[in-house]
Amino acid sequence: MNKKHASSEIIDRFLRLVNKYNALGKHPVTFGTQHKFYHSERHMLDIVGDCPGLNITEFAKAAGVTKGAISQVVAKLEKKGALKRYKNDENDKEIRIKLTPLGEKIYAHHQGVNAESIHHLWRELKNHPDDKIEFLLHMFKWFEEYFDGSRERMRAHQ
Repeated sequence: MNKKHASSEIIDRFLRLVNKYNALGKHPVTFGTQHKFYHSERHMLDIVGDCPGLNITEFAKAAGVTKGAISQVVAKLEKKGALKRYKNDENDKEIRIKLTPLGEKIYAHHQGVNAESIHHLWRELKNHPDDKIEFLLHMFKWFEEYFDGSRERMRAHQ
């Protein structure tokens, strides 16, 4: 196997996959409200629903984006009525985030969608040995670390 050629093909396929995933974000859902909720926003609601009471820093870390990006998303979702900011009882300078009843409704719906997606993946993974699945997980971790490093290298060149 030509590993240089395979590396190029892996990157090409990965980027196509990212583009296809990002295309999902162009199809908002209203959930019977006046506001449209995009895929990325629903994903952010998933994080808050999975880890209630996050502060901005924790939210950014869980989402893998900057605190500034999270602040913008929180403002949008708060305006749409899906999130609420509140002060931490122990430290009134620290702002935490929680789902509103609308946010909980969207979270519950999206959990069903996610479960269906995972079911399809699980059925496919059943066809492969554990060592191949472990390798796939290893590669996704490698990609994440590589892109984290790339972001740092880009900042260094600014």
